Amino acid sequence: DYRIRHFALVDELPKLFREANVLYWAKALLVSRLKSYYHAVAGAAEPPPFNIPHVCFVEAGLALSYCQDSSKPASKAASVCAGFLLKEVIDGGDEDFVKYIHNMDPDPLLD
Repeated sequence: DYRIRHFALVDELPKLFREANVLYWAKALLVSRLKSYYHAVAGAAEPPPFNIPHVCFVEAGLALSYCQDSSKPASKAASVCAGFLLKEVIDGGDEDFVKYIHNMDPDPLLD
């Protein structure tokens, strides 16, 4: 029996903001490292004796759904009624795609 479940909004929003922030910083660090590698390889006399894997983080963003307070129809104020972490869909096409880490288990998927 598979059902999508979530925390209460007051508990879920801080978790979503934290995950979005971690993804932001992880991607920034990855891009920084990859630029260093590619710069070093471009300036080397010979290519390295190994392949540098092309790894990436999915694009993601935090989306908030706002609800109007029906008890105050003239009010322009709205409150957050749901939060979602939206992630891109990766279309592998003809290329091989390896997902090293997923949300259920922090161990790499190398086999």
